[in-house]
Amino acid sequence: MARWHIWFLELLLVPAAHVLVAPYTKVEESFTLHAAHDVLRYGLSPANWERWDHRTFPGAVPRSFLPPIILGLLSYPSAVIASATGIVTTSLGIQIIIRLTLVACFAAAFTHLARTLQRRFSTSTADWFVALTLAQFHIPFYAGRTLPNFTALPLVVLAFSLLLRDRLWSGIALFTATATVIRLEIALLAIPTALALVIQRRLSLPSALSAGMVGGFGSLLVSAPLDYMLWVPTLPHPSLPDFTALHTLWPELAAAHWNIVHGHADEWGIMPPTFYASALVKMLAGAAPLILLGLVWALLLGITAKTGHVFDNATLQRTVASVSRTLGPGVVSLVAVLSNVGHKEWRFIVYAIPALNIVAAACAAALAALPTRSLRMVARLGLTGLLAITAAFALFSSYVSTHNYPGGCVWRALEAARLPEGSVIHLHSYPLQTGASLFTFLRSDITSAAFPPPQDVQWTYSKSEDPALQTPQGAWLGDLEAVVTERWREFSEAEIDGHRMWALIGGCDGFDGVSMGKGGIEVRTSPKIGLLRRL
Repeated sequence: MARWHIWFLELLLVPAAHVLVAPYTKVEESFTLHAAHDVLRYGLSPANWERWDHRTFPGAVPRSFLPPIILGLLSYPSAVIASATGIVTTSLGIQIIIRLTLVACFAAAFTHLARTLQRRFSTSTADWFVALTLAQFHIPFYAGRTLPNFTALPLVVLAFSLLLRDRLWSGIALFTATATVIRLEIALLAIPTALALVIQRRLSLPSALSAGMVGGFGSLLVSAPLDYMLWVPTLPHPSLPDFTALHTLWPELAAAHWNIVHGHADEWGIMPPTFYASALVKMLAGAAPLILLGLVWALLLGITAKTGHVFDNATLQRTVASVSRTLGPGVVSLVAVLSNVGHKEWRFIVYAIPALNIVAAACAAALAALPTRSLRMVARLGLTGLLAITAAFALFSSYVSTHNYPGGCVWRALEAARLPEGSVIHLHSYPLQTGASLFTFLRSDITSAAFPPPQDVQWTYSKSEDPALQTPQGAWLGDLEAVVTERWREFSEAEIDGHRMWALIGGCDGFDGVSMGKGGIEVRTSPKIGLLRRL
């Protein structure tokens, strides 16, 4: 078996395990996930667009439909086969298939980069790159999550790979297309990288401009008509009061303008400028000291220009120099510029991690190949320990994170309740934010080749934001059979004419914190969601 086959399997299986252990999603993932759901359920016929979820629940800002449509189309063959053969028996299984399809894209892109490292530098560098990437927590855990940042990540990694192969025009074009359609902050990678390549005389200014124009305008030529047709019938909408039909031609620009220029992103919190420095250390984990050592080591080798000594390593020097020249300007600009934006989230700079991991991998490969046997043994022992500690932290973080999706297990409580045919179940916002999705509505009336056959007993699921349904009396008067809410105490105690309206019949626990107990580290949980049935 070729080396890259092994890398691909490793890069596929580890994130896939994260998906299977934590199959549920949060509200930030819902736009892409639900649009992919609608592609599989209703197809792309304009006659069915009015049934798509975004027509009723568009989210806070518009996003491009191109990525979720592509993801849905890529998932379709597997979904059809799994449904037809009985491998998948509920719609939740289709959600997992969609997420695994995204994992496959991740694995393909990272394998492409690993092969580039093997060809340009060394097999050992590629091996360590794969090992460090998979030992970390954030990228493997989120590789199968339909956040826009992680639908963009495979394309960013592929662009890195193309740039390191000196396919500079293609790399810049791909950067620009990804920034235009999926995440605009990727322009902070694209523009400085292109400028650096021009200054280094590796790419002419006309070529850099043409790559940017083809990537930007070319992607808009595909996405703009699609987004316009899908978004315009939704407007005006109470959730999108500031957006017009013109905004839908370039949703990503409209969203960035609304969040940054109008300052709406700051409503989610303002973090200090040092936030990303701390976030990088957490994301890199054991790779962080290797990056520092690798940079200092390569710098000293360049300064001394002395060869033949025990620490001489031309491959390390060449790798660090190549990554610094080609990817460094973009990575530094991304982190520096976003550090001056008030609202910060670690996923906004996640694209920097693969580039930094290359430097860490080069350092690890150099340490593992030290010419003196005693030094080599000590170095390899230290590297093994560093990798083991990083992996242990990732495993623990993954275990803790599985408790962060209480809304995901609502379907279990509903199945245990055995509600009658035609029951109307209303879900409040918290369950929908923490795991409940269209795919967890197992007893919806779905007739599609990409979904398993409908269940024998079917229910109607309500996500209505009608204020009346948010109160115990309003929900009871609304003829709901069941309510799923974080306010179960209020509902279970409410009365009308001296009689209780709702009975608590089930619930879901969620993460409360981590503490030291008698048996060691303990993950605390507590009831977060209640399932109530009308009396």
